[in-house]
Amino acid sequence: MSGHPSEWTLRRLHAGELPGPETQQAQAHVSSCPECHEVMKGLEADQTRFEEEVPFERFAAGVERAMREPTAAPSRPRFNGLLVAVAATVLLAVGVRPLLSPSPSLNRLKGGASAELRIGGDGPQRAVLPGDTEELLPGERVRLGYVAGPYPYVMAVSVDDTGEVSELYSALGMSLPVEAGAGRHWLPESVQFTGTGHERVVLVLSEKPLSVEIVQAAARRAWEAAGGKVETMSTLGVEGEEIHWLLRKP
Repeated sequence: MSGHPSEWTLRRLHAGELPGPETQQAQAHVSSCPECHEVMKGLEADQTRFEEEVPFERFAAGVERAMREPTAAPSRPRFNGLLVAVAATVLLAVGVRPLLSPSPSLNRLKGGASAELRIGGDGPQRAVLPGDTEELLPGERVRLGYVAGPYPYVMAVSVDDTGEVSELYSALGMSLPVEAGAGRHWLPESVQFTGTGHERVVLVLSEKPLSVEIVQAAARRAWEAAGGKVETMSTLGVEGEEIHWLLRKP
Protein backbone atom coordinates (compact mmCIF):
# COMPACT_ATOMS: atom_id res chain seq x y z
CA MET A 1 0.00 0.00 0.00
CA SER A 2 1.60 3.28 -1.11
CA GLY A 3 1.33 6.03 1.50
CA HIS A 4 -1.21 5.89 4.30
CA PRO A 5 -4.79 4.68 3.89
CA SER A 6 -7.38 7.43 4.23
CA GLU A 7 -9.21 7.92 7.51
CA TRP A 8 -12.38 6.71 5.75
CA THR A 9 -10.60 3.48 4.85
CA LEU A 10 -9.47 3.05 8.45
CA ARG A 11 -13.03 3.70 9.65
CA ARG A 12 -14.30 1.02 7.27
CA LEU A 13 -11.59 -1.33 8.48
CA HIS A 14 -12.64 -0.72 12.09
CA ALA A 15 -16.29 -1.35 11.19
CA GLY A 16 -15.49 -4.55 9.25
CA GLU A 17 -16.77 -3.10 5.97
CA LEU A 18 -13.68 -3.49 3.74
CA PRO A 19 -13.59 -6.36 1.20
CA GLY A 20 -11.28 -9.23 2.15
CA PRO A 21 -8.18 -8.32 0.10
CA GLU A 22 -8.41 -4.66 1.14
CA THR A 23 -8.84 -5.70 4.79
CA GLN A 24 -5.65 -7.78 4.69
CA GLN A 25 -3.74 -4.97 2.99
CA ALA A 26 -4.96 -2.31 5.42
CA GLN A 27 -4.32 -4.50 8.47
CA ALA A 28 -0.78 -5.19 7.28
CA HIS A 29 -0.15 -1.47 6.90
CA VAL A 30 -1.62 -0.59 10.30
CA SER A 31 0.45 -3.27 12.04
CA SER A 32 3.67 -1.76 10.67
CA CYS A 33 2.71 1.95 10.80
CA PRO A 34 2.73 3.66 14.23
CA GLU A 35 0.82 6.66 12.87
CA CYS A 36 -2.09 4.61 11.47
CA HIS A 37 -2.04 2.39 14.56
CA GLU A 38 -2.70 5.50 16.66
CA VAL A 39 -5.56 6.50 14.35
CA MET A 40 -7.16 3.08 14.85
CA LYS A 41 -6.78 3.42 18.62
CA GLY A 42 -8.50 6.79 18.37
CA LEU A 43 -11.40 5.29 16.44
CA GLU A 44 -11.83 2.61 19.09
CA ALA A 45 -11.81 5.28 21.82
CA ASP A 46 -14.41 7.29 19.88
CA GLN A 47 -16.68 4.25 19.68
CA THR A 48 -16.32 3.61 23.42
CA ARG A 49 -17.25 7.21 24.28
CA PHE A 50 -20.16 7.08 21.85
CA GLU A 51 -21.62 3.96 23.49
CA GLU A 52 -21.14 5.29 27.02
CA GLU A 53 -23.45 8.22 26.25
CA VAL A 54 -26.52 5.97 26.05
CA PRO A 55 -26.17 2.87 28.23
CA PHE A 56 -28.73 0.47 26.76
CA GLU A 57 -27.67 -1.95 29.50
CA ARG A 58 -29.23 0.22 32.22
CA PHE A 59 -32.35 -2.00 32.07
CA ALA A 60 -32.45 -5.39 33.80
CA ALA A 61 -31.85 -8.21 31.35
CA GLY A 62 -34.81 -10.30 30.30
CA VAL A 63 -37.58 -7.83 31.15
CA GLU A 64 -40.21 -7.40 28.44
CA ARG A 65 -43.28 -5.18 28.39
CA ALA A 66 -46.08 -4.67 25.90
CA MET A 67 -48.01 -1.74 27.36
CA ARG A 68 -51.47 -1.61 25.85
CA GLU A 69 -53.07 0.82 28.30
CA PRO A 70 -51.91 4.36 29.19
CA THR A 71 -50.71 4.90 32.73
CA ALA A 72 -51.65 7.70 35.09
CA ALA A 73 -48.16 9.18 35.14
CA PRO A 74 -47.88 11.80 32.37
CA SER A 75 -44.20 11.13 31.76
CA ARG A 76 -44.66 7.41 31.18
CA PRO A 77 -44.79 6.30 27.52
CA ARG A 78 -47.50 4.17 26.01
CA PHE A 79 -46.39 1.45 23.61
CA ASN A 80 -48.58 0.01 20.90
CA GLY A 81 -49.23 -3.71 21.19
CA LEU A 82 -47.27 -4.33 17.99
CA LEU A 83 -44.11 -3.15 19.72
CA VAL A 84 -42.19 -4.45 22.68
CA ALA A 85 -40.14 -2.32 25.07
CA VAL A 86 -37.22 -4.55 25.90
CA ALA A 87 -34.45 -4.58 28.43
CA ALA A 88 -31.14 -4.41 26.63
CA THR A 89 -28.15 -6.54 27.44
CA VAL A 90 -24.55 -5.39 27.51
CA LEU A 91 -23.43 -4.76 23.95
CA LEU A 92 -20.71 -6.87 22.36
CA ALA A 93 -18.36 -5.49 19.72
CA VAL A 94 -19.07 -7.54 16.59
CA GLY A 95 -19.06 -6.66 12.92
CA VAL A 96 -22.00 -4.31 12.41
CA ARG A 97 -21.50 -0.75 11.31
CA PRO A 98 -20.80 1.74 14.10
CA LEU A 99 -20.97 5.50 13.66
CA LEU A 100 -17.88 6.79 15.34
CA SER A 101 -18.52 10.50 15.81
CA PRO A 102 -20.04 11.62 19.13
CA SER A 103 -23.48 12.64 17.83
CA PRO A 104 -23.65 12.14 14.07
CA SER A 105 -27.41 11.69 13.81
CA LEU A 106 -28.50 14.99 15.30
CA ASN A 107 -30.94 16.76 13.02
CA ARG A 108 -30.74 20.48 13.81
CA LEU A 109 -34.08 22.23 14.11
CA LYS A 110 -35.37 25.64 15.19
CA GLY A 111 -33.94 27.16 18.33
CA GLY A 112 -31.30 24.49 18.88
CA ALA A 113 -33.78 21.61 18.96
CA SER A 114 -32.51 18.28 17.64
CA ALA A 115 -33.30 14.59 17.66
CA GLU A 116 -31.35 11.34 17.57
CA LEU A 117 -32.10 7.66 16.99
CA ARG A 118 -29.68 5.01 18.21
CA ILE A 119 -29.66 1.26 17.69
CA GLY A 120 -28.23 -1.23 20.17
CA GLY A 121 -28.17 -4.99 20.48
CA ASP A 122 -25.60 -7.71 19.95
CA GLY A 123 -23.14 -5.26 18.43
CA PRO A 124 -21.82 -1.73 18.90
CA GLN A 125 -24.31 1.07 19.16
CA ARG A 126 -24.82 3.14 16.05
CA ALA A 127 -26.77 6.27 15.20
CA VAL A 128 -29.02 6.61 12.16
CA LEU A 129 -29.00 9.77 10.07
CA PRO A 130 -32.44 11.11 9.10
CA GLY A 131 -32.98 10.19 5.46
CA ASP A 132 -30.88 7.03 5.65
CA THR A 133 -32.32 3.51 5.52
CA GLU A 134 -30.76 1.40 8.27
CA GLU A 135 -30.89 -2.39 8.50
CA LEU A 136 -31.91 -3.79 11.88
CA LEU A 137 -30.32 -7.06 12.94
CA PRO A 138 -32.43 -9.66 14.79
CA GLY A 139 -33.05 -8.59 18.38
CA GLU A 140 -31.78 -5.04 17.96
CA ARG A 141 -33.52 -2.22 19.79
CA VAL A 142 -34.04 1.48 19.24
CA ARG A 143 -33.80 4.47 21.55
CA LEU A 144 -34.93 8.02 20.74
CA GLY A 145 -33.38 11.17 22.15
CA TYR A 146 -34.09 14.86 21.72
CA VAL A 147 -32.97 18.36 22.63
CA ALA A 148 -36.27 20.21 23.04
CA GLY A 149 -35.09 23.74 22.27
CA PRO A 150 -38.17 25.98 22.34
CA TYR A 151 -40.63 23.08 22.18
CA PRO A 152 -42.40 21.89 25.35
CA TYR A 153 -43.94 18.70 23.93
CA VAL A 154 -42.70 15.54 22.23
CA MET A 155 -44.37 12.52 20.63
CA ALA A 156 -43.16 9.57 18.56
CA VAL A 157 -45.01 7.22 16.21
CA SER A 158 -43.99 4.69 13.59
CA VAL A 159 -45.52 3.47 10.32
CA ASP A 160 -44.94 0.05 8.77
CA ASP A 161 -45.34 -1.26 5.21
CA THR A 162 -49.01 -2.07 5.75
CA GLY A 163 -49.84 1.48 6.84
CA GLU A 164 -50.24 0.48 10.48
CA VAL A 165 -49.40 3.53 12.62
CA SER A 166 -48.04 2.61 16.03
CA GLU A 167 -47.96 4.97 18.98
CA LEU A 168 -44.46 4.82 20.50
CA TYR A 169 -44.30 7.60 23.08
CA SER A 170 -47.27 9.61 24.37
CA ALA A 171 -49.21 10.18 27.59
CA LEU A 172 -52.94 9.55 27.86
CA GLY A 173 -53.43 10.00 24.13
CA MET A 174 -51.46 13.26 23.89
CA SER A 175 -47.87 14.45 23.45
CA LEU A 176 -45.50 14.01 26.39
CA PRO A 177 -44.22 17.11 28.20
CA VAL A 178 -40.48 17.33 27.53
CA GLU A 179 -38.09 16.78 30.41
CA ALA A 180 -36.75 19.81 32.23
CA GLY A 181 -33.28 21.03 31.33
CA ALA A 182 -31.60 22.26 28.17
CA GLY A 183 -29.56 19.14 27.43
CA ARG A 184 -30.37 15.98 25.50
CA HIS A 185 -32.97 13.67 26.99
CA TRP A 186 -33.67 10.04 26.10
CA LEU A 187 -37.21 8.74 25.94
CA PRO A 188 -37.56 5.88 28.43
CA GLU A 189 -37.15 2.24 27.50
CA SER A 190 -35.76 0.77 24.32
CA VAL A 191 -38.18 -0.37 21.61
CA GLN A 192 -38.00 -3.54 19.53
CA PHE A 193 -40.09 -3.65 16.37
CA THR A 194 -41.92 -6.82 15.43
CA GLY A 195 -42.55 -8.21 11.95
CA THR A 196 -40.48 -7.66 8.81
CA GLY A 197 -40.17 -4.93 6.18
CA HIS A 198 -39.83 -1.18 6.66
CA GLU A 199 -40.66 0.88 9.72
CA ARG A 200 -40.66 4.68 9.52
CA VAL A 201 -40.05 6.32 12.90
CA VAL A 202 -41.27 9.90 13.34
CA LEU A 203 -40.51 12.12 16.33
CA VAL A 204 -42.53 15.34 16.61
CA LEU A 205 -41.56 18.32 18.77
CA SER A 206 -44.37 20.84 19.13
CA GLU A 207 -45.40 24.04 20.89
CA LYS A 208 -48.78 22.58 21.85
CA PRO A 209 -49.71 19.03 22.88
CA LEU A 210 -50.84 16.99 19.89
CA SER A 211 -53.50 14.29 19.89
CA VAL A 212 -52.21 10.81 19.08
CA GLU A 213 -55.36 10.22 17.04
CA ILE A 214 -54.66 13.29 14.88
CA VAL A 215 -51.00 12.37 14.35
CA GLN A 216 -51.90 8.78 13.50
CA ALA A 217 -54.49 9.98 10.97
CA ALA A 218 -51.93 12.33 9.40
CA ALA A 219 -49.40 9.49 9.17
CA ARG A 220 -51.96 7.25 7.51
CA ARG A 221 -52.79 9.96 4.96
CA ALA A 222 -49.08 10.44 4.22
CA TRP A 223 -48.72 6.68 3.69
CA GLU A 224 -51.70 6.66 1.31
CA ALA A 225 -50.33 9.71 -0.56
CA ALA A 226 -47.08 7.78 -1.06
CA GLY A 227 -48.99 4.97 -2.76
CA GLY A 228 -48.66 2.69 0.25
CA LYS A 229 -44.85 2.84 0.16
CA VAL A 230 -43.60 3.76 3.60
CA GLU A 231 -40.08 4.31 2.25
CA THR A 232 -41.25 7.22 0.03
CA MET A 233 -43.49 8.97 2.56
CA SER A 234 -43.05 12.72 3.06
CA THR A 235 -43.79 14.78 6.16
CA LEU A 236 -47.01 14.18 8.07
CA GLY A 237 -47.95 17.84 7.99
CA VAL A 238 -48.76 18.15 11.68
CA GLU A 239 -47.94 21.24 13.76
CA GLY A 240 -44.36 21.27 14.99
CA GLU A 241 -41.02 19.89 13.82
CA GLU A 242 -40.83 16.35 12.40
CA ILE A 243 -37.76 14.12 12.30
CA HIS A 244 -37.97 10.89 10.26
CA TRP A 245 -35.83 7.75 10.21
CA LEU A 246 -36.38 4.68 8.04
CA LEU A 247 -35.51 1.22 9.36
CA ARG A 248 -35.65 -2.17 7.63
CA LYS A 249 -36.61 -4.99 9.98
CA PRO A 250 -35.03 -8.46 9.58
